[in-house]
Amino acid sequence: MRSTRWLARSITVAVLYAGAAHADEAIWRNHMATAAEAAKRGDYAAAVQMFAAAAKEAEAFEANDVRRAATWYGLAQGYRAQHDYAPAEKNYLQALAILESVNGVMHERNASVLNGLADLYRVQGRYAEAEDYYKRELAIIEKTRGPGHPAVARALSDNLAALYRVQMRRDEVEPLYLRALAILEKALPANDPQVGLALIDLAEWYQGLQRYVDAEPYYRRGIPILEKMFPPAHPRVLLLLNDWGVVRQLQGRYADAESVFKMMLAIIEKAQGPRHPNVGVALNNLVGVYEVQGRHAEADAVRKRMLEVANLPSRSQPYVPEQGLPRNKR
Repeated sequence: MRSTRWLARSITVAVLYAGAAHADEAIWRNHMATAAEAAKRGDYAAAVQMFAAAAKEAEAFEANDVRRAATWYGLAQGYRAQHDYAPAEKNYLQALAILESVNGVMHERNASVLNGLADLYRVQGRYAEAEDYYKRELAIIEKTRGPGHPAVARALSDNLAALYRVQMRRDEVEPLYLRALAILEKALPANDPQVGLALIDLAEWYQGLQRYVDAEPYYRRGIPILEKMFPPAHPRVLLLLNDWGVVRQLQGRYADAESVFKMMLAIIEKAQGPRHPNVGVALNNLVGVYEVQGRHAEADAVRKRMLEVANLPSRSQPYVPEQGLPRNKR
């Protein structure tokens, strides 16, 4: 996730571009390292405090020293993690100004700062500015890594497509997801996790548009890949199986839906046992698919077991499909 990667970036920029040894450099480096450790612990207040201390030491460096840029970038990320957006923006812009003056506007090390600014603007609803910075980041990645690099696919799906979805710019989302998938399928093995996530992006997008026929093949291809990424009966996989079965059911493909729901049930029973609350969720799916076909006797039998499971004492948190699939930015 980006929330962890930025720590390494801040220090890496500083180390790679540090100039001649300076009397204040050792103190600055110590503050930067301490700030990074605090952020890794999730203590962003302490991280900001230490990045601010590093910034005071960095005042002794040349105005365009990239160590200053690393410091401002760290401060910006720390402020953003605390939802303190105004100082975050200020520090991102300061870092970007230094990096562009030193490296030029198309250097690959500028991409992280551009991404940070774009993310910051997106969460504030400043979509036009977010789009501009995402596009600038994308242009750098395409130039420095090539248009067929997996990083381009991630920028298309995680950044621009996600931004357009928030704005309901539906006609622009699908081409980005399709292009991202095409890049990944060409660059990576067919069972690579990034390919699986790109397939699921499309499946969920089409399902949200009620384009169930279009969603079906992407679930069918993507779910087996994601099953290998997570422990058995992981909530993400269970919800995907649930959605896949629903997509089939809504097409009137009841036998196919039943097959998926039984697969889901078998996975839960094997990994979590027959008395786990998640068993009740899978059984409820089967009740629904039986009822819609008029198979009432079978529905009643499954419903009876479902109610028994629901009344069993358990300390486990039930899996609730309506909560939605938790997705992390790649």
